[in-house]
Amino acid sequence: MHRRHRIIAVAASLTTTVVGTTLTAGAAVAADSAKAVYKAALKAAGSENVHYVSTASEQGISLEVVGDTGKTSGSQVLQVQSGSTTEELAVILIGSTGYIRGNESALEKVLGLTTAQSNTYTDKWLSFPTSNTALAELVSGLRNSDVASELAMTGPYTLGGTKTIAGRITQAIKGTASTSSGKKVPIVLYVDMGATPRPVEEVTNPNAKSSSITGTVTFSKWGETTHPTAPTKSIPLIPLLPAG
Repeated sequence: MHRRHRIIAVAASLTTTVVGTTLTAGAAVAADSAKAVYKAALKAAGSENVHYVSTASEQGISLEVVGDTGKTSGSQVLQVQSGSTTEELAVILIGSTGYIRGNESALEKVLGLTTAQSNTYTDKWLSFPTSNTALAELVSGLRNSDVASELAMTGPYTLGGTKTIAGRITQAIKGTASTSSGKKVPIVLYVDMGATPRPVEEVTNPNAKSSSITGTVTFSKWGETTHPTAPTKSIPLIPLLPAG
């Protein structure tokens, strides 16, 4: 599941005023440098396991995701809060099989199960093949190779200031990303400026008003081995899904 777009139903609008059409030579060099750092960070991100914590909010809906990636496996827990309704999901990926467990609200709203089914299968592990294109989104972001797409943003890229995060000196790279409705929002990616340019934090819409979408993803424990294991018992999910 792409963290950036999971709960977006109404996107914030972004108005950009462009003054002038010609970049100075210095600005062009800075833009090239920002793009180079961003590309290097994406390359590094796809090659190692990482632990991530993601929070987002929009118009009273809040999201928190905590997870770990691996080369062919990963796991995460997700919670969406909207008023008095809480959706909770746990997801595990082991090779070509995904496993998902949720509360009644999540099974009904996320998977589309009936109220009766959701009640029956609450907190039970459901399994599915990741080759099923309709269900592949459930495990998107759990492999190391998925991290780059989670960090995707578009230019023009610009360098921001430096910031110390968790004891690391980072360089801010500014860009934009599209929401599920096609609107553009600003993104700031903070990259560790050590020997390996790993992503440390990504902030969506850092100067947004309270009614707009905002979010932060932090990355840590790069390269640490994780050992997600498959549930000892699971129920096939596909036969439970509504036809079509």
